[in-house]
Amino acid sequence: MVDGTRIWRIREELKIGKQGDHHPPLVQVESNIEEWPVFQLGRSKSDSARVEQTIIGEDGSELQQRLEVSAPGKYRLPSRFDYDVYSAVLELLEIRGGMPDDGTLNFSLHELILIMGIQPSGRTYEEVRRSLRRIAATVLESDNAFWSKGQQRHISDTFNLWNVRFDSITDKNGSGSRHEIEFGKLFRRSFEEHYLRGLDIEFFWQLDSPVAKRLYRLVDLKREGAALWSTDVFDLQKRIPLGPYNYVSKIKEKLSAAHEELIKRGFLANVGYEGKSNVTYAVAQAFRERRKDLELAGTKEEIIAIKLLTESGLRGDVARDLVAKHGPAHCTRYANALPHQKGLRNPAGWLRRAIEEGYKVETVPGQPELLESQDSRKAESAIKREREIEGLQRGRARAQGIRDRGGPEATSNEDEPGNFDPPEADADPEAQEAWRDLAEDLADRCGRDALPPWLGQLEGGKLEGSTLTVLVPNSTAANIVNDNFGEDLVRLWRDRAGKTAVLQVAVDLASEQRATLGRPR
Repeated sequence: MVDGTRIWRIREELKIGKQGDHHPPLVQVESNIEEWPVFQLGRSKSDSARVEQTIIGEDGSELQQRLEVSAPGKYRLPSRFDYDVYSAVLELLEIRGGMPDDGTLNFSLHELILIMGIQPSGRTYEEVRRSLRRIAATVLESDNAFWSKGQQRHISDTFNLWNVRFDSITDKNGSGSRHEIEFGKLFRRSFEEHYLRGLDIEFFWQLDSPVAKRLYRLVDLKREGAALWSTDVFDLQKRIPLGPYNYVSKIKEKLSAAHEELIKRGFLANVGYEGKSNVTYAVAQAFRERRKDLELAGTKEEIIAIKLLTESGLRGDVARDLVAKHGPAHCTRYANALPHQKGLRNPAGWLRRAIEEGYKVETVPGQPELLESQDSRKAESAIKREREIEGLQRGRARAQGIRDRGGPEATSNEDEPGNFDPPEADADPEAQEAWRDLAEDLADRCGRDALPPWLGQLEGGKLEGSTLTVLVPNSTAANIVNDNFGEDLVRLWRDRAGKTAVLQVAVDLASEQRATLGRPR
């Protein structure tokens, strides 16, 4: 389950509550994007991806669905890092109180980096900036794939998730600049029509594997509150997406690490395979109960109740928790009774205990059970301030313990490491492909101009489980790679192969000498 120690460490520093006062909130996410594979988890060799399926109606009618994701021009398809950036934008949107009336979110790169829990640096600021532009450039083409709640039908349209504008004036670390994301019309419409679902964002950020992150969100969506969800593994690999792989055994192998992580973290109770290709996910009871406690339906009664509680002196997070646990009518009754209590030293404390313990109070004559505050703007403002402090500090807490990667980006001015020989005859083809994909990931993260031209000439030598050995011509090349890119490469490799994966270099595969990357010399 979610470990709240980082949250509480920050909360103690801010002196805004005791442990046990608060559950991390659910972030509202767009349901169509949760269902369809907009973000690629592996290295795509194409500038477009297409998913098709046929759904059968209750009357036996068939509906053909297709979603195509394309990246025009110089951009590639959005990937696992972009998935995290997209999630951070939605969390910031929640912190700010939801979708603005004009559909425009003001933000700084520093805020997104804090939410993602990555170390602020010139390099990471540029990575996030490129990611925001890449998502903005991505085109989604839906043929009956996306559902419109307002129109109660599947729609066919072509659209972008957002446009992004960057302020030309920025301080040296990016925290003082204010940029804008203008959400696309179909994306905004889902918020207006409340075609959303709550995402337990703290649980999401604690997952290590990109496949586990995607699988968690997909299973939690498709189960629709039930304990079980079953599907065909070939359909599942399209939805994540993986592969494509032609054999069930290969799909199982690729999913196994994510399954283990989701069971260990307390989301899944177990995973079962039945028949030729069916898989069933059983969601842990403790997770389901916790999720139910966190969920709000977003009704007018709930919004009014939260406003009343915050105006009565309760923090926004406490008010949301009380309404989720005890219901809006119960909370509103006590909020309306509060002004009529005599001699209270701590009115907010009394209100909270009254709601939790069910104090006996007389109904105020002539006063309805649900009474909207005359100063709702003040209440909304208080909720937004609480969310902003809480959310950004959660991100700062996540960033604690991550070591600074050491200054400015590496450039290609390094001494040339020497001539490269052709790859050895017994080099592993899977290792070669793994290294090519990893080098592309590094280019996407750092920018190709930041890499020395000879880096692309290195070859993958051997892949044993999650240990990848890369061939280098000599120790000079090994030192340059480790000093300038070691930590980034190890992080990217562990994103692909698991958190215990090892990346090492060798001059000769026949030799026992190996140097593990990511370690200081």
